[in-house]
Parts: sequence; C-alpha cells; structure tokens
Amino acid sequence: MKLKFFGYFIFIAATIIFSLNVHFPRKATAKYIERFFSQLNAQVKLQIDDVDPSFPSGIKIDSIQVSYSGMPIATLTNFKSSLDLTTVFDKKTMKGFFKTDVFDGFLSGSALISKVKPRQIDNETKIENLNLKNIHLGKFLLDCNFSGILNGTIDAEFNQGHMMKNHGEVKLADITLQFPETIFPVETFSFSNGNIKFVVPQHNIIRIEEFLMKGRQVDIISSGEIRVNENFQRSTLNLNARLVLYPLFFMNAGANKNVNHLKRDSDNAIINLRIGGTIQNPTISMEQKSK
Repeated sequence: MKLKFFGYFIFIAATIIFSLNVHFPRKATAKYIERFFSQLNAQVKLQIDDVDPSFPSGIKIDSIQVSYSGMPIATLTNFKSSLDLTTVFDKKTMKGFFKTDVFDGFLSGSALISKVKPRQIDNETKIENLNLKNIHLGKFLLDCNFSGILNGTIDAEFNQGHMMKNHGEVKLADITLQFPETIFPVETFSFSNGNIKFVVPQHNIIRIEEFLMKGRQVDIISSGEIRVNENFQRSTLNLNARLVLYPLFFMNAGANKNVNHLKRDSDNAIINLRIGGTIQNPTISMEQKSK
C-alpha cells in the first residue's frame, strides 16, 4: 500500500512539473525582466529570448544581451537564479540567489526582497575574474581601449525600481589602456594592479573614495565625485588626481630592468590635476611639482 501511494505521488509530481515546464510563460517573463531593468536606468536595455524554469524554485536563461545607450556592452550566458524556499513564509523578506558567466568570469550574488516595502531590493554582487579585452571606453569615459582582470564586490539598494544606494570595491590586475594617439611619448599604458572604492549615496552621485592604478610608467591616484546625468557623457566631474611619472614614462627602454630600481624619488615627476567640466568636455587644470 505504501509503495502504491509513493508511486501515485511520483506520478502526480512528475505531471505537475511537466505541466509547469510546458505552460511556463517564457516570453512574458523575459519581457518583465527587460522592463524591470529599463526602469532602473533608461539607458540600459536587456534582450532576452526565452526564460526557462529551473526546479524546484528558479529560472535559467541561456543568453542575455546587455546594451547601454544603444551600444552592446556584454553578453551574459548560463544565467541561473533561485529562491531560498526557507524564506518564502518569512513575514519581512524573501531571499534569492543568482550566477552568470560573463567575460570569461562570473557574476554571482544574492538579493533580499522586502515583503513590507513594495519593490525594495537589497542586492549583493560578487565579481570573479572578469577578463575584459579591448573594451572601447569612448562611449563612457576616455577614448581608449581597456583590458584587464576584475575582482570585487558591489552592494546596491533598489526602491520602487530605482537604485537608491550603492557601494563597492573592485580590484584590477594586468591593466592596459591603449589610446588612438600618443600621449607624450606613450600610446599604451600598462598597470600591474589597481583598486577602486566607490559609494553612490544618491542615485545621481558617484563618490570615488579611492582610485589607484600602479604601473611601470606611471601611478594614478584619484578621488572625488561624479554627478550623473541621464546622458552619461554630460555627467559633471569634480575630481582630484595625482600622476607619479617614473623614468620609464619618458623613455622606450628599461623593459627588462628592475622596476624598483628605476622608481627613485629623485627621478620621478609628480603632476597634480584638478578635473572639472563634463565627461564629454572635461576641464583640466595642472600644477607640476618635482621631487
């Protein structure tokens, strides 16, 4: 009798799962996700073909095309999200998890969804070994190609479909900036490592607490604020920067020499910059000091 009951249970469960899979609203779910992210930022567009159910409590998407201001910037693959079933009956919050492949690395994290305040979400994202290769930044920042490996964490708070707060720290390695024209005698800048710490206290303010890039030719240290415009190119800048130029910056030699030997304080040039204006039309005032 027990065996017969168990057989009925398996049959009913399999029938329900099959029915859910067949009748799952793939297109409608994809459109909902696309609309949700366009509400966070009108410049961001997602293109999702289909969303498949992932049992017992999740979804999976083979590919998500991400565009910013009409320009493709990334393709997310093997996206999976799931719901923590132990939080379904919690009166305050519900928790979910996600993971996706991107740029030969991973994005993963969790989201706390409030049941008390409609559409309030606290999100934690972990960046693992994103390998960016020749990404053109001209649409966003500098007119150059960026390559590098990124790791870090980003925490964000969303309310009523809008990002309210955000903070994070991203570590960079093997960084290359390649410009279309030479700057002084240099066309390509290489940095061994870097670190960016930022806070978004309001949806339209990015506060750079630390921007540090260390290389053979030059170190860059910067901090300040960016006031974000709907057209990102028109965002206003209020930044301070310091460039430490090493002897390798001024000569095309020394590739095999010890970097520390060439980084003597007496040989370095220091340039302090004040950066204002907008991303599209920055204004730079410079005061050069030597050690």
